Amino acid sequence: MSERIAMNGNEKLARVVSGLESDAKHFVVNGESAEKILQREATEKFNTRVDEYVDKFDKHAEKLKEYAEKFNEQIDGMEIKAIKDNLLIQPFNENPFQRIQKTDSGIILDMGGQKPIYKSNETGEYEEEESAICVATVLDAGPDCKWVKDGDVVYCTKVSIVPVPFFKQNLNLLNENRVLAVVGEGLTKRFNK
Repeated sequence: MSERIAMNGNEKLARVVSGLESDAKHFVVNGESAEKILQREATEKFNTRVDEYVDKFDKHAEKLKEYAEKFNEQIDGMEIKAIKDNLLIQPFNENPFQRIQKTDSGIILDMGGQKPIYKSNETGEYEEEESAICVATVLDAGPDCKWVKDGDVVYCTKVSIVPVPFFKQNLNLLNENRVLAVVGEGLTKRFNK
């Protein structure tokens, strides 16, 4: 089957006589071109959808505001507790058990808790090296915790902790099984019991 791409002379003449070639307005309804009608309808449909989304977001924001007001009224009595064998911890920004060590002449032997800086091969920028170990204070130990108690300081891997968004307190959850080491007073006596 062969297809024609160009029109013959009679077809061209028919288009000119009927006015289809004049201003590319093929259909006119009530003095308005079909193209403008379609554009107006598409615009109205789009605006309606936008209004629906804005309405949904406004209702969601209103509910969040109501929840926030409800919690603000009850904030004095609000508590957070770890359950089972989980620990509620608050990480230190830097390891508190490391100190910078210098010789008498000023040569730094140990950087302490400061993060080493290296030049990245990927970006070419100087970046701080991330430590895989986290040091944190235990704020609350769950009732099934055997070894770790409130107030202990623990070492754990950063991938083991789960952030807890509770009033921007920098709280995290950690399972007692994921603790690498415990720092505290009287640990030997406590662990021997």
